[in-house]
Amino acid sequence: MRMRKWTYTMAGVALMVVMAGCGTVQPVALTAAANQGQQATLANDLLHAFTGKVEGIEEVTIYAKSSGRVASVFHDTGDEIQAGAPLFGLEQEELAASLRIAKADLALVKAKWEEAKKGTRTEEVLYAQAGWQQANQKYLDLKNGKRPEEMAQLEASYQSAKTNVELTAAKRDRTQALYVQGAVSKQAWEDTQSAYSQAEAQYRRSEEDLAMAKQGATQPTLQAMQANVEQMKAMYDKAKNGATPEQIAQYAAGVERAQAAVDNAEYQLKNATITSPIKGYVSTKSIHAGEMISPSVAAMTVVNTEKVYVVMGVAEKDLERFALGKEVDVAVDALHKSMRGKVERISPKADAGTDTFTVKIVIENKDGALRSGMTGIVSL
Repeated sequence: MRMRKWTYTMAGVALMVVMAGCGTVQPVALTAAANQGQQATLANDLLHAFTGKVEGIEEVTIYAKSSGRVASVFHDTGDEIQAGAPLFGLEQEELAASLRIAKADLALVKAKWEEAKKGTRTEEVLYAQAGWQQANQKYLDLKNGKRPEEMAQLEASYQSAKTNVELTAAKRDRTQALYVQGAVSKQAWEDTQSAYSQAEAQYRRSEEDLAMAKQGATQPTLQAMQANVEQMKAMYDKAKNGATPEQIAQYAAGVERAQAAVDNAEYQLKNATITSPIKGYVSTKSIHAGEMISPSVAAMTVVNTEKVYVVMGVAEKDLERFALGKEVDVAVDALHKSMRGKVERISPKADAGTDTFTVKIVIENKDGALRSGMTGIVSL
């Protein structure tokens, strides 16, 4: 019975339907004299035919989320894919390196944060304390001057260094004379030269220490020493008290920033592989491996045709023929058969360019026989 209806419908359409172009067509009365706009009846029923285009209910245009060079294209036009299937991928070496750097930075600031929360180690506190005490003692010694016994020690050191430099100078001179005569080696002469240089340096230091002790410290020197003591004391206090709440909060903020950098690097790396958000078929592909791509360029289109719409424009005078939920037969010439559909959507506003209302008829298409762009004819 359906095939007979298909035969009658298509025969009538071939004789009496006027189609305009390849877009949505205005509904045309199915009559024996269409050019004159006359209406006729077929089997005592007033029959009108409306044409429309098949569209997938879900159709997604795929873009890359960042610029880059296409490394691989995994699917081509016509391929069936599942939701989440990879479509194409960008080069990832630089992105992977950025992720490794971000993770290393995160590990570093985390370690500092944890150390700040635990407080300074005991040995570090003792070391800072010893540094402060030593600097303070040097300052006091310089400020108060040397004690008699210390002056005697400095004098003795000076005399010892003076005697030593005189002896090494004499030995150097003797060795040099023997070297000139060929009685000793060059290495022996160089050794005495080195010993003399060391002795002379020690003598100069002892002479300066003794002179400074006798003269006493100058005011600028005392001020510099005092500033050093204060700095060492501050370092000791910091080590003893540990990090302040404000400093710990700064460390925590640093960890949060570093974690955000890792998250961003992971996001960029993940988005280097572009996947399909829906199940369906690849309907268009405009990229190839090796090409540069940007987020503004459409790379692919994926359409889900498990259910499809037949979309048509209906004039105001014929709109009453359609009602939401109404079941209709849709003839598809490309498949040579008629399919059952249901009116699912009716636009509440006429199109400004055509003065027609958009009507969408949904059809089950599990076998994928209907494809986007096919023409469907509804007879009412």
